[in-house]
Amino acid sequence: MTLTPTTDGPLEGVRVVDLTTGLGAYTGRLLSDLGAEVIRVEPCGGAPERNHAPRTDDGISFSFAFTEAGKQSLIADSSDGGNAAQLEHLLDTAQMLLTSEGPGLLRAKDLHPEDVTNRHAGLVHVSISPFGLTGPYADRPASDLTLLAAGGLLGLAGDPDREPLRAWGNQTSVIAGVHAATAALIALLSLESTGRGQVVDLSVQESVAHSLENAAQYLDLEGVVRKRVGAGPAEAGTGLFQCADGWVYLVGGLGGRPLAWQSIIDWLTGQGIDEAETLGADKWQERTWRRSREGSSTFRVIFEKFARTRTKQELYESGQGRGISVAPVATPEDLINDPQLVARDFFRNIDVGGNQLRFPGPPYRFANSHVGPRSGPPSLGSIGAPEAGAAAGPGYERTPA
Repeated sequence: MTLTPTTDGPLEGVRVVDLTTGLGAYTGRLLSDLGAEVIRVEPCGGAPERNHAPRTDDGISFSFAFTEAGKQSLIADSSDGGNAAQLEHLLDTAQMLLTSEGPGLLRAKDLHPEDVTNRHAGLVHVSISPFGLTGPYADRPASDLTLLAAGGLLGLAGDPDREPLRAWGNQTSVIAGVHAATAALIALLSLESTGRGQVVDLSVQESVAHSLENAAQYLDLEGVVRKRVGAGPAEAGTGLFQCADGWVYLVGGLGGRPLAWQSIIDWLTGQGIDEAETLGADKWQERTWRRSREGSSTFRVIFEKFARTRTKQELYESGQGRGISVAPVATPEDLINDPQLVARDFFRNIDVGGNQLRFPGPPYRFANSHVGPRSGPPSLGSIGAPEAGAAAGPGYERTPA
């Protein structure tokens, strides 16, 4: 059976009021991609994120364009009495509210989740905040850097003999956005079945701590504290290796154990790399030798003699065909032209200030449904406030407060 895609998304008819800062803006983008009507509420001068560099020639922030694609913009300052009433009317028409400040700041704006859900019993309030709504750190100021540190991710990034290294971009807002959007969908499902909203309390620190790979399990099960290992391989056969047109990542060992080791030897010797025969010596089966600096550098010399005369695509296809875990390191140009991503229409052209910019689409598809950004970022004040008493989205009967 062939399903005909529609322009509607799975969240068609859901209205989301987005009062977030840059910390929570990605959550609204994800919900918009699913078809929700996301209304970004901005002060008269616009959200400060509109001015973040880098920008297009027309002055549009690239990061703002990415997080706000598909949203609408409403000018309303919650600190102004008249606009506060306007905001209350807007919440009457919505199924979800997004905020991203600590409990103290929210209470000062009369937007603390306890107060909001008392006034709007049929509203899901997704409260994204640096440290959550409770606890001794609840009202501490925070930045991307301090949240990476507080969540533990900074302790795993960088060279072991240098200071920790911050990942580029506001990674904590992306991590929190994915977690918050997932929780929001669960709360929305509950709203659909019960008619009553609830508070989703999302701590960015906890979201980051949830993203530490297996660091917690290492400590719990083995008593080992994972530390920074830098860009170099932890053991022979594993890591980044240079080739004719870039780099490949090879996994030839894990946890001190050789993986497909004999296949790697056969691969290299079959292509005329005679030195690869030395990799069959007994010492390459020993964890200590494989994890030594000498063992790693010896393997690198042998493998790169082979790899430097071949492209990353050749290495990928040849290695994978032998059951060896090897992958090309894709550049942005590689990704744009990747036949798999092109076939699935992953990248989308979006109009941004009259220019066509290519955006990543969502990594999921729904049968008979459209997902992904439908438009670029909104112009400031692109819509007026909905009238008080406007109907809620279909399937979301509101329960009176």
